[in-house]
Order: sequence, then structure tokens, then C-alpha cells
Amino acid sequence: MINIPDSIFPMDGEGRLICPKCRILVNACVCPSITDPSRKPLKLTPSFRIEKSGRKGKVVTVIDKLPCDELLLKDLSKKIKNKTATGGTFYISNNMGTIEIQGDHLKMIKDFFKLSK
Repeated sequence: MINIPDSIFPMDGEGRLICPKCRILVNACVCPSITDPSRKPLKLTPSFRIEKSGRKGKVVTVIDKLPCDELLLKDLSKKIKNKTATGGTFYISNNMGTIEIQGDHLKMIKDFFKLSK
């Protein structure tokens, strides 16, 4: 059954709650849950490196080989920027997601990815 609060379930003509997706009575609904246990967790296998060339002497930490999911990259880059207290960006190129963080934060970012697994 879908995990939806009772207050937003529509009702049939007799005042019984029905599923908004399949339009069957809630207690007879067989819709999959939003948190379906059969879904596999996302496995990230990023590569990390430090780049300095072509950046006028500034150092950036680059995390690439990430999924091409823009929402995932946005959320992940925000968490990493908060953890390192620096700026950065993310982009998608060649069917690969990349995050760039300003400064040399290689150890902290590797620890962040170990904890998030």
C-alpha cells in the first residue's frame, strides 16, 4: 500500500477511503510502497583526484564517475560543500557526473564517501 496520510485519501460515495493510484479501497489496495524493499540501494564508485593545472594555481578536488542524475549531484555536492565549508560545482559530461570542490579536501571527501555507504 502507498504510504500516504489518511487525511489526503479520497473517499468513495459511501465515505470509505480509496487509494488515489488504483482507486480501490485502502484496505484492499496492492500498490507498491514508496519505500519498496526490493529496490537496490544506489552503489557509487567515484574516483577522486586533485587538479591544479589550468586553474591559475588554484587547487580543486574532483570527484567523478558519478551517476548522471542532476538531483543526486546537486544534493551530494551541497552535502560535500557543507562538510568541507567551501564552494564548488557539479556538472554532467560524457554521460558521467562530476563534482568539483574548491581546495584540497581529498581525505575529508574520501571519509565522507566511506561513511555514506
